[in-house]
Amino acid sequence: MGKASTVILTLILILAVGLGINYAVNHYGSFNYEWKRGFTNYNTYNLAGNSVLNGYIKADGDVSVYILTKENFKKMKNGEPFSYYKAWEHVRSVEFDGIKIPDGDYILVVKNEGEGMRWISAKIVNKKE
Repeated sequence: MGKASTVILTLILILAVGLGINYAVNHYGSFNYEWKRGFTNYNTYNLAGNSVLNGYIKADGDVSVYILTKENFKKMKNGEPFSYYKAWEHVRSVEFDGIKIPDGDYILVVKNEGEGMRWISAKIVNKKE
């Protein structure tokens, strides 16, 4: 019984910290993503609404980069018609220089346009206005 309660308390603590970070990023500050990783279909980054986006995406092959809502991302994944706020299609790199993100629930999506795994380097700085 003691181990189960410790596990539950640990999970609650992790969830609370995650929610606190999410709230702070979305309401008060900026968030930086920076790494190199591999993926086969899509890679997504959450964006704060009413913010400014800076940074870059660089890939070792063709990718498409979209700024869109989560609802439109679901449509994209299902092969349905979708709309986007900004898009760069079939590129190897994208520079973000002060792109204004509207208020709402937006994400940055990097879509692999090739076969197999694609490697990307990303630096995303998303700061509330």
